Amino acid sequence: MTRRAFHGLHLQPTGAPSCFSFVTYTPQSKEQMVACGDLGEEEEYINPVICDFLLFIAEWILKVPLNNDFPISYDDVTVICSRQRGNGSQHEYLMQISKLEDNDLKRSVLKRLLKIVHRQSWNGFKPT
Repeated sequence: MTRRAFHGLHLQPTGAPSCFSFVTYTPQSKEQMVACGDLGEEEEYINPVICDFLLFIAEWILKVPLNNDFPISYDDVTVICSRQRGNGSQHEYLMQISKLEDNDLKRSVLKRLLKIVHRQSWNGFKPT
């Protein structure tokens, strides 16, 4: 994916090794999607924040495709909390990668990610 695809997204480590501060554009909530008819009441809601997070860490930061071979999946990521930033076009999310026990591949990917985002040159979007 191109740099433009990830414009406005930022990722910072937190004090917890499996938690990250992730800034992305404010998506529609399930309630908003149902209200405007984009999602049926009974349809599964796929959280776009988790999808953005996975795409950003896999394809932009780690430079690997987000496909079935990527060991961290949608069900491994949780949004802990969020807050609006600025005028509301962006939100900051506390994201947690879980289900790491007994999975060396997931832990290895997390270790690679942490190594990159803990660099002094990391500016939230890329190394400078």
